[in-house]
Amino acid sequence: MLRTGKQYLEALNDGRVVWVGDELIDNVATHPKTRDYAQRIADFYDLHHRPDLQDVMTFVDEDGVRRSMMWFRHENKEQLKRKRHYLETVIKEMGGGAAPRTPDVNNYVLTTYVDDPHPWSDQSRGTGGRDLTVGIREFYELVKEGDLNATPAFVDPQTDRSRESAQAESPALRVVETRDDGIVVRGVKAIGTGTPFADWIHIGVFFRPGIAAEQIIFGAVPVNTPGVTLVCRESTVKESEVEHPLASRGDELDTVILFDDVFIPWNRVFHIGNPQHAAMYPQRVFDWLHYQAIIRQMVRAELMVGLGLMITEHIGTYQLPPVQTRLAQLVGFHQTMRAHVIASEDEGFNTPGGLYKPNVLLFDFGRIHYLEHISRMVNELIDLSGRSSLIFPSEGQWQNPALRKWLEPLQTGPIGRPYDRIKISRVIRDLFLSDWGDRISVFENFNGTPLLTIRMLTMHRAEMSPSGPLGELARKVCGITLPEPDGETEYTEQAEYARRQDARAS
Repeated sequence: MLRTGKQYLEALNDGRVVWVGDELIDNVATHPKTRDYAQRIADFYDLHHRPDLQDVMTFVDEDGVRRSMMWFRHENKEQLKRKRHYLETVIKEMGGGAAPRTPDVNNYVLTTYVDDPHPWSDQSRGTGGRDLTVGIREFYELVKEGDLNATPAFVDPQTDRSRESAQAESPALRVVETRDDGIVVRGVKAIGTGTPFADWIHIGVFFRPGIAAEQIIFGAVPVNTPGVTLVCRESTVKESEVEHPLASRGDELDTVILFDDVFIPWNRVFHIGNPQHAAMYPQRVFDWLHYQAIIRQMVRAELMVGLGLMITEHIGTYQLPPVQTRLAQLVGFHQTMRAHVIASEDEGFNTPGGLYKPNVLLFDFGRIHYLEHISRMVNELIDLSGRSSLIFPSEGQWQNPALRKWLEPLQTGPIGRPYDRIKISRVIRDLFLSDWGDRISVFENFNGTPLLTIRMLTMHRAEMSPSGPLGELARKVCGITLPEPDGETEYTEQAEYARRQDARAS
């Protein structure tokens, strides 16, 4: 089905337990602290019903059913580029990255499971030999058929990192009971982005040295499952759509998720019990999210270029050579992000399940470039804007005739209408000089994995092994040949299936 925004909003009133700040929310779709972002997700669903966007937002599957492009299966480079055009369109239509975690990116994370489900089942411990691949495929079809929204919750609470034994004492989510019909879990997931606005919570875990086997849980539960409580930080949303064109569109509400003896049936358990599996494979789940992330970062860089061009044109500095030189830095930043996206697609490969996957190293190093340089680019844009990024009339001041005659000349430049400059200034202020914008910046810094973790996980990729393809030239120059492998072990089997998600076969 192609879900509508109305259907989505109606589904939110399902008894879920959500705290925002110190207030218990009665209905996420209508409460003042949550309704704006709920409406943004409804807008996402309604985009798929716009006639002018039908060929971008939807496709017809092999059964003749028109579906959202978030379910499109790309098996070659051209099809991946079609998927990218969809992801890019969603980002641009929803404020140029003002809503980072929409259902399309959340559900993209499920791709790794269905593309190569057997290792998740085969490497599990404590399942009694059950075939978890059946539930993996069933859940994917359930979410696809309903056009649902499954938000990831992988991050565990911060604990004492000075000793590995502290992991076992952590309040992190863990299996406390194994039954014939499923498992019972108790504990905390420290961060879930947009969870109050989801249909399902997609549970996972990142490996940590010393992590206990009972803390290795991958699966899914409905947001309104008995025993699940969502504890959200204070909202940063602003009230006025005129004064705050982006910050009034709602807040994703990063969430601490409490699980108080929550039951998960076996057909919603994807993997349990194997820390070695968690060390080898689950970061591949986020490869698809990170591909979308670099597309979003590319769009945000494009938005910054446009804002820089417009504000300097409005204040009359655009033609000055020093200003153009600084604007060129914003242009170069955008072009570099675009180059990483295009290169990752061009250097892609086919996964075990036949999906065409962009080159992981190229889009991950693109994300690294963004994180390393975004602060400087923001500072450049704000500095180029001068006082226009912060000192401008409020809407009430502008509409007051006694003040307007004084204020309008202050917004007058060589081109454009004075009120247009205020509109530009409001967007710059919302994005880069507000708590709402700061939250998005922090999100980008930690989305999926922060900068140092990206680098660390990069070294876990197949290509980065000393015996891998990137060492081939050096081995040749040094006259070194690799020894024959000394038999197969469970570790080498796990390494092999992880490798198949990393890069094309060498």
